[in-house]
Amino acid sequence: MKTVVDGKLNPELGLTIEDDLDLRGTAITELPDNLSVGGSLYLNNTAITELPESLSVDGDLDLEGTAVTELPENLSMGGTMYLWGTTITKLPENFSIEGDLDLNNTAITELPNNLSVGGFLGLSNTAITELPENLSVGGFLNLENAAIAELPDNLSVGSSLYLNNTAITELPESLSVCGSLSLEGTAIVNYPVVYHCGSDNRAIYLDLKDKTIIHIGCFRGTKEEAISRIKEKYSSPEDYVAKVEECFDKLEELK
Repeated sequence: MKTVVDGKLNPELGLTIEDDLDLRGTAITELPDNLSVGGSLYLNNTAITELPESLSVDGDLDLEGTAVTELPENLSMGGTMYLWGTTITKLPENFSIEGDLDLNNTAITELPNNLSVGGFLGLSNTAITELPENLSVGGFLNLENAAIAELPDNLSVGSSLYLNNTAITELPESLSVCGSLSLEGTAIVNYPVVYHCGSDNRAIYLDLKDKTIIHIGCFRGTKEEAISRIKEKYSSPEDYVAKVEECFDKLEELK
């Protein structure tokens, strides 16, 4: 049985698909209203431009490379949504997703209030300038190269937070990050971070939850452990060691 007939889903398939629906490489241009997919729905690089109202997808929804510009208000999602490279500019109000939300390299300019993402939220290389208050992200949050200059109060991130190459200069006191911070290319002033360290020109900073721990690239350890590792690796470690000392000194200055 053909999956697509005249650019539409074959009506013989019905409106309830129990497993995955893979439409990649087909001539699909339109989906029926009230379509329910028990698995994942793959539409990447198709000619689809909009999604029907009341679309329900229990698994993942892949829209990468499509011309979809907005999502329906009643969209129900169970898995991960891939929107990488689309021209989508906003999400429905009170949007919630159990899995990941990949908005990297999209035209997104704003996020709705009460947004809840169970997995990671990717916003790198976007024009996003602010995040909604009380945003909750269960996985990591990637803001690398985004246009954002300020983080909201009560931001909660279940894994790591990537702020590389953003214009953010301060971290809110109420920030909650269960994983690590990544601050390369920022100019954070209210946190113990030191820039231009070592031959790799790193940003080194203290752990958000345990200020006795310093992060240097992939390394995470105490001041003594960090200095010992630097002396093992570099023939002239003095400048790098001084940067580590400076980072801990900044903690005292900011108290």
